[in-house]
Amino acid sequence: MTLARVAVIGVLVVAVVAVGIVLFGGGGTTHYTLIFQNASQLVNDDDVQVGGRRVGSVTSIELTDHNQAAVGIDLEDGFVPLHRGTSAVVRLTSLSGVANRYIALTPGPSNEPEIEDGATLDANDTTSAVDLDQLFNTLDAKTRKELFDGVVPGT
Repeated sequence: MTLARVAVIGVLVVAVVAVGIVLFGGGGTTHYTLIFQNASQLVNDDDVQVGGRRVGSVTSIELTDHNQAAVGIDLEDGFVPLHRGTSAVVRLTSLSGVANRYIALTPGPSNEPEIEDGATLDANDTTSAVDLDQLFNTLDAKTRKELFDGVVPGT
């Protein structure tokens, strides 16, 4: 085997290893737990977005001892660490479906202290989604009837 062939084989091996690292590893995630009043119909693998771009996903949803939703999220390395002042809101992508929720993060100022990997953002920093039927359920029957008279047939 000539020196040129050995060099070409060496370059190919390095290229294959580099592609493998890019595709199957190298990029880590950071985990946070967000405490919401309720889970707002979130499901595992729903998006976590910053400025409309997916930066992570929902990894777990559990009930706390205080009957709140503890939502685990993993964020990609390029968007961490979060800083104190970060807030999270459950948003709806549209009104036409049930499993159409995502978490919109608003990162805190970068001059604030960092939030460590594995930390929890409490309910003061989060907002659950409010569905339209929840809003209407706050009205009494008479008000709902007057509101919908002539708008919805049969009411």
